[in-house]
Amino acid sequence: MDKHKVREKQERAEKAAALLRNELFNEAFEYLEIQFVDAWKGSDIKDSDNRERLYYLSQALTALKGYFQSAVEDGKLAEAQLEDLQRRINFNR
Repeated sequence: MDKHKVREKQERAEKAAALLRNELFNEAFEYLEIQFVDAWKGSDIKDSDNRERLYYLSQALTALKGYFQSAVEDGKLAEAQLEDLQRRINFNR
């Protein structure tokens, strides 16, 4: 694996991890999740279109947060690959 690409993944992972640690970022996700659930609970029994829309919004919110978590995991994997590459280089010297 190219060292430059590995470092890029590490930088992305650091940025994603910073977002996931950010209080306002997490507060926004919690707020939206609560709003979606409350709207779902308050929806009319006949309003299946609105409930379906709320379901998709909730799924999109989960997918968005999962994207950042995936970036963090990719960075960890890239770091492990870089360490492995460095060990191999040192071994072959």
